[in-house]
Amino acid sequence: MTVTPPARSPRRRVPRNTLNPDRILDAAVALLDRHGPEAFTMRALAQELGVGTMAVYSHFKGKDEIIDAVNERLLGEIELPSGGSGPPRGQLIELCVGVYRLFSEHPSALQLLTSRPLRGDEAIAVIDRMLCLLIEAGLDPSAAARAQVALMQYTVGAALWVVRRKRAECEEAEAGLRERIRGRLADLPPDSYPSLVGLAPELVAAQQSGRAQYEGGLSALLDGLLRT
Repeated sequence: MTVTPPARSPRRRVPRNTLNPDRILDAAVALLDRHGPEAFTMRALAQELGVGTMAVYSHFKGKDEIIDAVNERLLGEIELPSGGSGPPRGQLIELCVGVYRLFSEHPSALQLLTSRPLRGDEAIAVIDRMLCLLIEAGLDPSAAARAQVALMQYTVGAALWVVRRKRAECEEAEAGLRERIRGRLADLPPDSYPSLVGLAPELVAAQQSGRAQYEGGLSALLDGLLRT
């Protein structure tokens, strides 16, 4: 008896001649945000687009070129404060919040920043504008350089915290991650951890406040940096 194998559903393909670099980068951003750079391959990108792998190669030389283009595009979404748009401190807050928003909304941008060297005019423009504003705020060159690094370290770290927390909440949604945290804090012995137990509600609220928590820390950090 001959068994006929089930028919495979044809792969959905995009209409001929509609593939272009913008569509490829749109798909690459979506793929990188979902699965991260480690799982990003040309084959996976082609499947995301519904095309053959060689069709992607007709627009980009390879994976590294696409990833660099994605990085450049995402960093280009950060709006640089224009000269004369307010005091340097306010412009620094605006710029840092823009970087934080990008990294917290696009995990791929954050991962690419920490795993690949910065390339392209967009990345350079962000750093240059930040340094320029720090100089305008009255810092000498050495202090401005240290302040720029401190601001980026804080911003990247805060965005990474948010991204990982969102991922943990998604993975453990059924287990009730927030409730487990509250329960664990409530079970701690007050005699051993008086401050942690006493401030447990405030600590949980601060951890869940996201951008508001970041902006509060940014303001305090700038107060200290610009005072020097």
